[in-house]
Amino acid sequence: MSAEARVERLAAERSSEVFGRSVEGRPLRAFAFGPENAARVTVVLGGIHAMEWIGVDAACALAERLAASPPSDRRIWVAPLVNPDGAASVAADLAAGRRRFRRANARGVDLNRNWPTHWTAARFGTRLVPFLGHSGSGPASEPEVRSVLEALDVMVAAGSTIDRALSLHSFGRMILHPYGSVWRRPHRYDEHRRAAEALQSSIDGLHYRIRQSSRWVPGAFAPGMELDHLHERYGALALLVELGSGGLQVRQPRTWVRPTRWFYPPDSEEEVARVLPALLAFTAAASEP
Repeated sequence: MSAEARVERLAAERSSEVFGRSVEGRPLRAFAFGPENAARVTVVLGGIHAMEWIGVDAACALAERLAASPPSDRRIWVAPLVNPDGAASVAADLAAGRRRFRRANARGVDLNRNWPTHWTAARFGTRLVPFLGHSGSGPASEPEVRSVLEALDVMVAAGSTIDRALSLHSFGRMILHPYGSVWRRPHRYDEHRRAAEALQSSIDGLHYRIRQSSRWVPGAFAPGMELDHLHERYGALALLVELGSGGLQVRQPRTWVRPTRWFYPPDSEEEVARVLPALLAFTAAASEP
C-alpha cells in the first residue's frame, strides 16, 4: 500500500483535519488525540522525505493505538505524511517500474532543510547531487513546512506548550537529537539524552544507536532541520528516529539498484511493531523523562 493510500485509509476510519495543502494541492492531514485544551502537546511528523514510507506506517500505527487509548493529560498531534507529492511520485515510479531516488517535494526542495532555524541557501553538495533536493528559496518557503508551522503556532497561541516532538524517518536504526546544523550541544542536552536512552531501552529486541544529529557523520551538518526548529522555536524535547536497517543487501545485487527498497524494506511491518511501544511511551510521557 502506498504512503498516501495508508493515510487516506486512516482518515476514512478516524477523524482528521486538513491543515494545509502541498505544492500540487494534496491535503496535509493530521490526527489529534487527547483533550483539545491540554496544556501540553506532543507533535509527531512522518513522511518528510518522499521514499521513507516506513515513517508514514509508524505514524499511522501510532495514531491507531492512540485512538484506541487516547491520553488524558496532553494532546498528541500526528501528521503522518508531510510530503504527499513526493510519496505520490514514488508510487508512480513503482507502478511504472522506474528505479529512481526521490527525497524532495514537487519543487525539488528537501523539506528537512527548509525549516527556519539555522536555514541556509543550498550548498555546493546539493548542487552537485541535485536529486537530494535543495533548501528552498527561503526559510519555510514550501507550503508543507509552512502549514505545519502555522498549525503549531495556532496551538501555542491558544495557550498550549509543545513540549515533545518526534519525527520518523528511514533508515539506520538511529535516535537523533538536536542539533543537526551546528556542532554545539543544545541547552537541554542531558534531557535529550535521557529521553533517547529511555526510547532506546524500550525497543523490543533491536539495537538503535543514539547520536546528536550533527555528530552522526562529523562535518555533515544539516541546516534547516525540523529537529532543530522544533527544539529551538517551541522548546520541545525533540527526537528524530531513523527506522529500520534498510533493505539493501550486499549479497543480493538486485537490491543495489532499487532505492525504494533501501528506505522501505519488506520487513518494515515487523520493524514498526517492535518500535511502536517505545514511540508511544515517548509521545505520552511527561516533560521530564
